[in-house]
Amino acid sequence: MTKLFDPRTVKKIELPSFPGSEVELYDGLLTQQAIEINKKDDDYDIGMNMLQYIIKSWSFVDENEKPLPITRETLGMLPMKDFSMLMNEVEKTMDFLGKKEMKS
Repeated sequence: MTKLFDPRTVKKIELPSFPGSEVELYDGLLTQQAIEINKKDDDYDIGMNMLQYIIKSWSFVDENEKPLPITRETLGMLPMKDFSMLMNEVEKTMDFLGKKEMKS
């Protein structure tokens, strides 16, 4: 018998605006995630969903030291250079799905 597990690898990056930050990213999507993303028509929605799927965790916390969830709202609080860096990681996954271009 073969056990079904998540075989994706995880890499860690640091965002330029936040020295010491840690963002763990999956190297791809699961099939169900890709299916959900392919249902979207808007590039912004696709990009935000991709970020939410490929970010496994991050080191950001609120003023009470409680971990911040990875949501559209929290992603929207990032400076553009950090958001762009994350979107570059998404772009690599988008190429796998055959979507070559995303609008900023």
